[in-house]
Amino acid sequence: MARIPHLLVPGPWGDDAEIPVPDATRIHLERVLRLASGAVTYTDGSGTVGSGRYTAGMVTRGRERKVARQLPTVVVAVAPPRETARQRFVVEKLAELGVDRIDWLRTELGTNRFPAPHKARAWADAALEQSRGAWRMEFGGECGLESLDGADALLVADPAGPPLDVPASARVTVAIGPEGGFTDAELATAGGARFGLGARILRVETASVVAAGLIMRDAGRMVPDRHTEAHD
Repeated sequence: MARIPHLLVPGPWGDDAEIPVPDATRIHLERVLRLASGAVTYTDGSGTVGSGRYTAGMVTRGRERKVARQLPTVVVAVAPPRETARQRFVVEKLAELGVDRIDWLRTELGTNRFPAPHKARAWADAALEQSRGAWRMEFGGECGLESLDGADALLVADPAGPPLDVPASARVTVAIGPEGGFTDAELATAGGARFGLGARILRVETASVVAAGLIMRDAGRMVPDRHTEAHD
């Protein structure tokens, strides 16, 4: 049986019985998936998920439910790789995992080449649809490692650090450096706890996904979404 498409249809929807889908979504449904009309699931990206029917650029709303946002909030602050394809990998995989936010790190040894915001947004939204999520991933902009001191719990990747130990906190921020790592000066000005990911040196995108996955697992977020309410 074919998988039912999952659509991101940003709100607010109000009380309308039908909601229009974005043009890019309509083109993908009709030209790529060859779906002129049929069953879909949909989300506003802010926790509301529903089951309905797509026809001619519109979704007829059906039964909907609210999905609670899982805690702790997980933020990945990462120095972007040079190549666009690798930047895209970082965004897509973190969005699939359900990471809440990406911050782009400016670093001494990094290229400091950041993806265009509209591209990063499109990558994340496509990953949300693919993974059938309920909450859109956010982007916090560009910052330096030293500016992350205010995080409730800050974990900084360092090959010499001990194994990852996730603290109990309402928000966990993990910082991943560039190919050459953080400099001694950067580490000296950074707060938080150091951690390592084993004996091998991982690429930026690999380290980001591994660290985020371990944090999500250890924080208890690798469980089904919790539904808080439902209505027609």
